[in-house]
Amino acid sequence: MGEIGEKLRSARLERGYTIDDLQKKTKIQKRYLVAIEEEKFDQLPGDFYVRAFVKQYAESVGLDSKALLQEFGDEIPQVQPEEVQPETPKPKKETLWNSIRNHLPQISILAVVVVIVCLIGLVMAKVHSQNAHQIPKTTQVETKKPTTHKSTKAKKKADTTKKAPASEQQLKIKADNKQTDSFVVTNWQSASAHNLRLTATNADAWITVNTGDEGQTLWQGVVNAGSSHDVDLQADVQKISIKTGNAASTEIYLNDVQLPVSEHQVGTVHTYTLSIKE
Repeated sequence: MGEIGEKLRSARLERGYTIDDLQKKTKIQKRYLVAIEEEKFDQLPGDFYVRAFVKQYAESVGLDSKALLQEFGDEIPQVQPEEVQPETPKPKKETLWNSIRNHLPQISILAVVVVIVCLIGLVMAKVHSQNAHQIPKTTQVETKKPTTHKSTKAKKKADTTKKAPASEQQLKIKADNKQTDSFVVTNWQSASAHNLRLTATNADAWITVNTGDEGQTLWQGVVNAGSSHDVDLQADVQKISIKTGNAASTEIYLNDVQLPVSEHQVGTVHTYTLSIKE
C-alpha cells in the first residue's frame, strides 16, 4: 500500500468508518474504494475517475482534497486531453435562383403543358354549355321525412360523445437561477410516461441516480461512450438527483426533453437536482 492509500485509510479508521459506511456516504462502489486504498488505480473505470474519486474520498474523511491531490499528484494518473477532430466543411447550399436556372427547360415545358390543358378545359366547358341550353331540364322535387324529437336527441347525444380528449402538455425544464445545477420541472403529472435517459457522448461516464430527500438510489453504473441507459420513474416522484463523474460527456433527457445544462460548467463531477413542481 502506497503513501496516499495509507493516508486515506488512516483517516477513515480515525473516523470509525468501515468500507461499507464510506460506500453509503460517497455512493462510490466498495471495490473502487478498496482499489483507491491499495492504489490499484487501473481497476477504476478510467483516469478521469481516479482524481474525482480520490477527491470525494478525502472530503468524506475530513482531509483537504486540494492539498492531497497536490502532494501526491505524481502518484495519481493524469487525465489525457481528448483529441478533437476537425469539422468537415459542409457543402454550400444551392441558391433558389441557381436551382430555378438549372431547371428552366423543365419549367418551360411544364408551363406549356399547363396552358394547353387550360385551353382544352375552356373549349370543353363551352361545348358543354351549348349542349345544356339545347336539352330541357327536368325539375325534381325531393321529399324529406319529418324529423322526430327522438332523432334530434340522439343526434345531440352523439355530438357530445365525439368530443376529443385534452391533448398532453409538453414537459418543460427550466434552470433554477437561485442555485447552481438545480432545475425545475413542470407539466410532469400530465405526461403519460416518465422516463430518464442517460447518454455518454465521447467518453465513459460513471452516473448515480437518486430520488427523494433521503437519497434512495434508483440506478448506479457506468454508461459507455456512444451509448445510453434508460431509468423508469414513478409519476409521484418529487425530486431527482443525478451525479456524474464526467459531466462534459454526459447528456440527460427527461421524457426526450434535454436537461439545459450550462455550456460553461467547470469541473468533472457534477450533481444535478431536478424538482418536480406539477
